[in-house]
Amino acid sequence: MKTSGALGVFVVGLAVFMVGVAREFTAVLLIIGSVLMLGAVAATAGRRRTGPDPEVTVRPGGEGRPWRRTRE
Repeated sequence: MKTSGALGVFVVGLAVFMVGVAREFTAVLLIIGSVLMLGAVAATAGRRRTGPDPEVTVRPGGEGRPWRRTRE
């Protein structure tokens, strides 16, 4: 599920939850809204970034970074 889809599900869950609060804490609506919100958060919590690994250097300098070379 894309982030925008998860956001939409979360907003719908929040709306259902708020309707449950407005109707004097209707338990069924509170539970449905909570499940929708938690499901949307859980769907996006495990997502990883795609793409190349970030550049990590152990020592200062490097071939691609002439401004960080050690001075001799």
